[in-house]
This record gives sequence, structure tokens and C-alpha cells, in this order.
Amino acid sequence: MVRKHPHTCFKDNYLLPLLRRAALLGALVLVILASAGCWDRKEINDLAFVMGAAIDQKSDGVIELSVQVFLPKAAGAGQATGGQAATKGSGSEQTMVRYAEGISIADAMSHLQERLPREIFWGHNEVYIFGEARAQHGIREDVDFILRSSKPRERSQVFISKGQAKDTLELIPPLERNSSEVLRELSAFHTGLEVTMKNLAEQLTGDTNAGAIPYIVKLPPEPGKPATQTISYIQGSAIFKNGKMVGTMDNRETRGILWLRNEVKKSFFTVTPDNSKGYVSVTMIRSYTQLIPTLVDGTWKMTVHIETENGIQQNTTGNNLGDLEWLKTVETSLDEAIKARIQTVLKIAQKDYHSDIFGFADAFHKKHPKQWNLAKGHWSDVFTTMEVEVLSHSRILRPGVSNSDAISPQKGVDSQ
Repeated sequence: MVRKHPHTCFKDNYLLPLLRRAALLGALVLVILASAGCWDRKEINDLAFVMGAAIDQKSDGVIELSVQVFLPKAAGAGQATGGQAATKGSGSEQTMVRYAEGISIADAMSHLQERLPREIFWGHNEVYIFGEARAQHGIREDVDFILRSSKPRERSQVFISKGQAKDTLELIPPLERNSSEVLRELSAFHTGLEVTMKNLAEQLTGDTNAGAIPYIVKLPPEPGKPATQTISYIQGSAIFKNGKMVGTMDNRETRGILWLRNEVKKSFFTVTPDNSKGYVSVTMIRSYTQLIPTLVDGTWKMTVHIETENGIQQNTTGNNLGDLEWLKTVETSLDEAIKARIQTVLKIAQKDYHSDIFGFADAFHKKHPKQWNLAKGHWSDVFTTMEVEVLSHSRILRPGVSNSDAISPQKGVDSQ
């Protein structure tokens, strides 16, 4: 008969219960994970995907929230009726517009959910559009709600609409799937301002307390087409001060805003150099804008230094661009065109709107924090009387093939 060592018996008696408990605990964890993995899942068929949202001012103290909902349907499902639905007329995609009123966005959203059999899902929302009346009334509270809520997307594009914002959602674009996608694609071209909800909040709460947002208008439909079969497009910018819209700027003036904010990504200029009968068209390769704030003896001054690198697109002057002296003349013409554009937008912002939409306050805050703290309470007055010097240095790196025999039409002017 073999007898176990006493220490061996002790280990067996001690380890077996521990192993059993560990196995039981492991099995329990697996059961919990398996049963809790999909407890909060949401089926696609139960969701209404919002592609765009519009906020309009209906009356004093009442707003209207409209949402453009994407609904996959079979081809030939029908046309828009009563402003409630919009479809391309072919294909399986359809967008439906629903709207509800309330004293705030939160209130309107709750009423809106009552009118939809599916749960509103904001994860695919691409644009927010504020009607002009709502923008003039003030949008601080709306922006605050959108950023506080966990459902709406803070990186969605923001626009101000001439007239009612809801009208843009109800348009039926000829090419894209819906009108919200049209606005998103137009913003991607970088020919104008590109503002997200997060950017807008930073503008409204920053040192300048002012901002600029893309301004959209409805393109007239082609002759014989329904009034809704068109798109809204960007036509300049809406200027904000203290959370309210105070005016607009056209496309040309908006380009000046981009130059001053170092946000120019695409630019095209057509200039008429001195001593020439034609014009030269150039496209910008890259650019850089530097704001240099100075404060001497109580005088606030901003120096704007701009450097650009460009390529020739067309030359109708009849002069040889291989001539360095002539190339220098073209560069000088570009500098003058850039400075003229910036001076124009500066005059409007300082004299008409008294709104620092260029970020001058941020530059002074960083460079002269003590003086800034004393002046921030009346910054609009400081900005209005501030001296601004614009220095431009343009270089042509790609003159292309010389074209001294080009036909010279009438003189042109700078375009974008």
C-alpha cells in the first residue's frame, strides 16, 4: 500500500477548490459577455438617417427644425409631394423632408420624433443650414445645443441660406443623390469658406466674437424644369458679430477673407500687366499668409505678409515669358491685384460691419497679452481704427512654353 506524503494531500485539498472556482468564474464571464454583446443594438430598419438639417425662424420665440431623411426605396417610387419628400425621379434613392416647430431645437426635435416611425439617427448628417431670418435673430443657442448633444455631428458643414433654409433641403439635384450632398461637394472644392459646426463655435466664442459662414442661394431651374429641380450654391459669405448675422460679402470679397486667414487652397487670377494689350492668367500653386501684430505707443498695427507661388495658365499679351524682366512685371501685377482685393475686404469689415473676421484679435492676444486684456472689452473700436499694411510677394515658378505670337484680346481683370 502506497501512502501519500502529508504535504501532497494538503496541496490537493487546497488547490482543487480554487481550480473549480476559477473555472466557474471563467464560465460565468463568458456567459455574461455572450449575453450582453448586443443588448443596445439598433437595427437599420428602425433608423431614419438624417443627411441634412435646417433651422428657420418662424415667429418670435418659435423656430422650425427640418431634417432631410435618406430612405432606400425601389425605382420609380414616386415624386415629391407637398414639400414632404424629394426624389431624383429615377433610381432607388429618395430623400424625405420632415419638419416640426418648437421654442428651441431640443423642443422641436422631440416633436419631430413624434412624426417619424423610425428613430432619428444623426450619425450621417452632413450639413446644417440656418435660414437668413434665424441667422439675423441669433444662433448662439442653437450652436450650444448641437455641441452639447451627443447625437448631432460637430464636424458637419454649416451654411446660411438666403430665405428659408428648409427650401434647400426640398430641392431635387440633377446629379447628386440629395441637396445636402451637393453642398458638401461644393465645400470640398475649397474655392470659398469651409466652416464646420466646431469651427463656428470657436468663432462665436473666440477673442474676436465674430465670424464668417458660407452663404448659399438657390440657382434658378432650367427653362421647362420644375422649380425644385435645381441646387443651392455658395455665393459669398454671411458675416456674424455677437452671434448674429450683420451682412454679407460676395465671392470676390470672400476670397480676401481667405487670404487674410491663410486658408487659400485654390486661386486663379487674370491680370493685365503694364504696357501690354492682353492678359495673363495664373493659377496658384501654394500660398502663405503671416499676421505680424505690433503695438507702439498705444498704436495698434497689423502687417499682413503674403507669399505665393504660381504657374502660368494662359498668356495673350504677345510678350515672351522667358524674358525675366517681363516675368517680373507680371509678378508685380499679381501683387497689386492681391493687395487690392485684401484692401477691399478690410474696408468692408472695418467700416461697415466692425467685425474682426480675420483673427487679428488672436494674433494680438498671443503677442501682447497684457495690452489685449485691457482692450478686449472694446475690441471692435480698436479693430475699426487699426492700421493694416499688406505686403505681397508673388513668384512665378512655372512660366510654361513661351507664346510671343498669341492673339491679344481686350484687357482682362483678376477673376478669383
